[in-house]
Amino acid sequence: MLFDRRTGHPVVLCVDDEREVLTALRRSLRDEPYEVITAGSAAEAMGWFEELPVTLVITDQRMPDVTGTEFLREVGKRWPSTARAILTAHRVPSLVTEGLDAGIETFLYKPWDEEYLRETIRRILGNPPG
Repeated sequence: MLFDRRTGHPVVLCVDDEREVLTALRRSLRDEPYEVITAGSAAEAMGWFEELPVTLVITDQRMPDVTGTEFLREVGKRWPSTARAILTAHRVPSLVTEGLDAGIETFLYKPWDEEYLRETIRRILGNPPG
């Protein structure tokens, strides 16, 4: 598992073109033992991958520049040890198929239940130390 060298915590990167969603995700995870960083686009998120060892990336599916599954497919090619999750308001069966093909670990749905979000991340990360 990848950890931030400065804090020793897993790095969770949240990507969404809506700042309010990023703020809400950060608030939902504020008491968790993660280094939470955010990006407003896939391009901005790629910059974070160059700076930090991202343990988990959670991305919106519908963004202006690229779909979440396209973005996560590229993440999987370049950083295969990074866990990947989609956060979407759209429960479409074709998205599940596309996501599984892209190597996505899980799907999270808007609006999310905070406890379910935290439990899902803990499961993906294997209950990292606090």
